[in-house]
Amino acid sequence: MHSKHLFLLVLFIFISCTEKETLSDTLLQEYLEIHSNKELDEVIACAGSKKGNENTVFIYYYPIVGSSEYRYYETENSRVDPNDFSNYTLKSFPSEGVFGNKLSLYIRDLDHEAWGIVTFLSEGKVHKSNPIRLKQKSNPTKYNENVSIDFSQPESPKFSWNKSLLSNDAIYFQALVNEKNKFISGTYTNELCFRYYDISNVVLDINLGTPAILDTTIKHTITILGVSEDNWVNLQTEKTF
Repeated sequence: MHSKHLFLLVLFIFISCTEKETLSDTLLQEYLEIHSNKELDEVIACAGSKKGNENTVFIYYYPIVGSSEYRYYETENSRVDPNDFSNYTLKSFPSEGVFGNKLSLYIRDLDHEAWGIVTFLSEGKVHKSNPIRLKQKSNPTKYNENVSIDFSQPESPKFSWNKSLLSNDAIYFQALVNEKNKFISGTYTNELCFRYYDISNVVLDINLGTPAILDTTIKHTITILGVSEDNWVNLQTEKTF
């Protein structure tokens, strides 16, 4: 075969394969099929709307150590079956660290509601979040500072808060950072309270070991996210002490 014809044939095969791979990368169902030889694991993720701008959505997720290839997939609208992964298309949005970079978030401007899913890879595993219902129109995240803090044990304060107005919170996430934005602790409870660092009512945490004794000489900020069963943040409560 003439070298020129051979070059064109190779180029055609390369372009065809690239287009196929790009298509597979774009569709969540096909992306999961590509990685079907890997163990399927979870991603901790939820979403809420920005304070003062309900069309801006924050998609929070916990990137475990050693993971890579973070992706965000979204449906065209909220009326589709959220468990049919062929409805999800890859999206590209800026992301940034939050809560001392312990969590990350995608920043999404969206004028309609939809479902979202976060994925990433780790050694031998493909991780996928549960479907996240984006409800920035029907239920924008409410922000307040209504946290009561019991300082009777200064190095072990107890934080208490109220349910969201809808009262359909399924779980509460508590993130504690210091004045230098250093991550201190991240925990989940079903109850409307958490004492640092008493894990008697903690159902899940993202800490690597037991956090250090709280330094009472500097300021800290506690943030509580009240999350519904479909992973929408109903309420964000924050207080500095």
